[in-house]
Amino acid sequence: MEQGPAGRPLFKPVDQAAFSATKHLLQEQINWVSIKKLIAWWCISLLPVLVAIAASVQWLDLPIAQYFLGLSAHIAAMSGPLGSSELVTVDALLMAALAIIRIVRGSLPDYSKAVFVACGASLLAFILNDYTLKIIFGRYNPHVFFTIQPDRLFNFMHGNQTSAFPSGHMVMATAFAAVLVRAYFRTWPLFAGLLGLAAILLVLGDWHFLSDVIAGIFVGGTVGLMAGELWCEHVQHYTLRL
Repeated sequence: MEQGPAGRPLFKPVDQAAFSATKHLLQEQINWVSIKKLIAWWCISLLPVLVAIAASVQWLDLPIAQYFLGLSAHIAAMSGPLGSSELVTVDALLMAALAIIRIVRGSLPDYSKAVFVACGASLLAFILNDYTLKIIFGRYNPHVFFTIQPDRLFNFMHGNQTSAFPSGHMVMATAFAAVLVRAYFRTWPLFAGLLGLAAILLVLGDWHFLSDVIAGIFVGGTVGLMAGELWCEHVQHYTLRL
């Protein structure tokens, strides 16, 4: 170690234990602040989303779906290759492909890792939606609704995986997009445009009521942003360890 004129060291030795403890404390503070901000934004957005859903159910869903009822017959042929089960298959295949690449090459680019997390978030959102929320709300899609003309919009606790509320397509797509937007914010115009196009097609094709789409965006966004936040915290923690 270099010494000064009086034989004193020019630099104090670094206390590794104190340095590690400081990094750990800093990481905990970052995690807590980020989680609090995310929860705060979720709570702030919850009320307007509920109001938008209630207003759509009360005044917009049936008129819009009925207006596009004739047009939906021309788009219905697309429903086969665009079902939720097909989206699940795409997510699973993409995750499997990324896992194989990781095994063969020994590593993945950062963006590929984020895509892997996005696929996982999309699948988690699908499970939450199809096996919990759809069963709770039990809403018919517009085509079935206008065919059988039930006396109520929701069949609470009597739904199944074919129920429409929230939209499974929007739940999965938004969860996937939210992870990547959280990790790479500059991608938001691309994903916003794609999600907007998907929402329009779902309403035009009478696969979903407008409120189904709004709820799907909120549920998928919640899962995706949470997964994205956890992923970003993991990356920051790994960076601080280096």
